[in-house]
Amino acid sequence: MRTRMAKAALIVLSLALLAAPAAHAQSGGVTTITVWGGWGTFRDTLVKIIEKFHEAHPDIRVETQEVAGDMDGLITRILGGSAPDIYMVRAENMPAFMHQGLVLDLTPYFERDINLDDYLPAWGSMVYQGRFYGVPAEGGGYREDGMFVNRTIFNQAGIQPPGMDVHEALTFQEWAELAKRLTIDRDGDGTPEQWGTHFRTTRWYFFLPSNGVSVFTEGHTDTQIDTPEAIEVLEILQRIHHFDRTSAPDSYWFENRGNVAMNILWRPRVAVAHETIGDKFDWSVAPMPAGKAGSVGLTKMNPFAINPNTEHPEAAWKFLLFTLGEEAQRINALEGRATVLRSVALNPEFVFYDGPPYSLMGFLGGDAVDVVQQFEPPGVTRPAAINNVLRQLWNGQIPATTAAQQMAEAWRAALRAQR
Repeated sequence: MRTRMAKAALIVLSLALLAAPAAHAQSGGVTTITVWGGWGTFRDTLVKIIEKFHEAHPDIRVETQEVAGDMDGLITRILGGSAPDIYMVRAENMPAFMHQGLVLDLTPYFERDINLDDYLPAWGSMVYQGRFYGVPAEGGGYREDGMFVNRTIFNQAGIQPPGMDVHEALTFQEWAELAKRLTIDRDGDGTPEQWGTHFRTTRWYFFLPSNGVSVFTEGHTDTQIDTPEAIEVLEILQRIHHFDRTSAPDSYWFENRGNVAMNILWRPRVAVAHETIGDKFDWSVAPMPAGKAGSVGLTKMNPFAINPNTEHPEAAWKFLLFTLGEEAQRINALEGRATVLRSVALNPEFVFYDGPPYSLMGFLGGDAVDVVQQFEPPGVTRPAAINNVLRQLWNGQIPATTAAQQMAEAWRAALRAQR
């Protein structure tokens, strides 16, 4: 079986010879490279980084391209010879890009110019068979998700708000009990006016590492979804979401009505919360709930990669190296974006605040597992049965053990078909 992206690659292969090659200018000692900065508001940050790069490297001109964040479309451009020199790849798609040879092997550049000890270990989605194929550019950071805490609700209930450091993380059981205690239906109409918690069921796998497991083993030779540790996580999430009904509907953002006590959200939400909450209530960020392995996060960074067909690999690498440097990383931090350079990421200037959220250590401390272990490997399409089983799980139609067994059977069949 092939991934949708792999199929797209095969379809467009016959068009490769017909497409016009990407233009690369080099005149007057100035080399021009093109970069696709991906999607969303990151492009505004990228422009600021490029301006600083031009000051430091007047011999290299960086031009941005407006391209939608569509991976199939990017593959088409790469195979057709019209892709930019540098492009951002979604972290979950990067293994397929590496497997298909759609990104340049950067290992020699890493060995020459990079000291990995200077960075948070957020490289997992960029490494294939021990080789490096990208650098962290944009995303959720070293630990993408955290628990946003409405401290006003806790204080009104006379309960100490969850701590902000990893060693203070609530256990799964404490999280569930607090969610139940802080869910209040004041008028008895069956719809709470205040919710204890919220988590997105589409991000259920973010809780697995804290219990010592992932969806797949390292190397993707098997699934761990039917282990006792994974089943325990599914049981807790199902209880919170369906049976205890203490998780707010998806339409209830943390800051929306100020009536959710604990909300599992990704780090980029911090900047939005600053703007939308204002002084409506006091809030902070705590680490993900802790299981048998403690509080363990998922690291997810979309990487910048270099086109394997670029005419200017050294110039492209200089730009990527600049994005990892102090100046560019500070721009990211000032914009409220995740950084990976330790000297910036752990700088108290960007970690601690006089007001909400007070501390970002919930996103920076403790262990993390790369998100790629939660997604199917290259060549394996997610079985249709998985989404159907999860739907039944969240609706309370099947127990967690049954859901885990059915998902394990589907994933193992898909892995066998790949071999």
